[in-house]
Amino acid sequence: MPRIPLITESSDLNPAQRRVVDGILGRRGGRIPGPYKFSLHCPEITEVWHPLGEMLRLKSSFPLRLSELTIILAARCMDCDYVFNAHAPIALKDGLSQALVDALVRGERPGFDKADEEAIYDYFTELNAKHAVSEKTYARALGLFKAPGLVELTALFGYYTMIAMTLLAHDMPIQPDAKYHLEKKSS
Repeated sequence: MPRIPLITESSDLNPAQRRVVDGILGRRGGRIPGPYKFSLHCPEITEVWHPLGEMLRLKSSFPLRLSELTIILAARCMDCDYVFNAHAPIALKDGLSQALVDALVRGERPGFDKADEEAIYDYFTELNAKHAVSEKTYARALGLFKAPGLVELTALFGYYTMIAMTLLAHDMPIQPDAKYHLEKKSS
């Protein structure tokens, strides 16, 4: 059960919330995405998050296979089932292997067939675990994605880490049809 009320299209909204919700509904097919159901308690934050998220995810210079891998890695690093379940099906549809997704669910290093996927995995798992990226890992990612691409992927990972933190802190219920349940890391 959420720790604070979820804000929905039918909630009693103040004028700022109404303005932001109307903007989201017009651009998101008539629905409020999960994280915004919490962030709308501070509509000014949602008003900034929404276009940033759209730019990072929907206007990415990367194929969905790689941007969705980055998103589910952020979810995995945060143990956030909600984000993982929202994005793993998209990642699979756009070319990520089921074996890779299953390994992430188990908290294991996947086997990799593609150098770009392995570079993204190593870059973000190092960044998350060590709060730094080794020269070798950085150089490999930079060689593959160049500076603009690496900046974009890092921003995407950071954005979805923030989204996962929001959902986890406020106890967003997992989707009723959730297929994946991340094996939690031991403390």
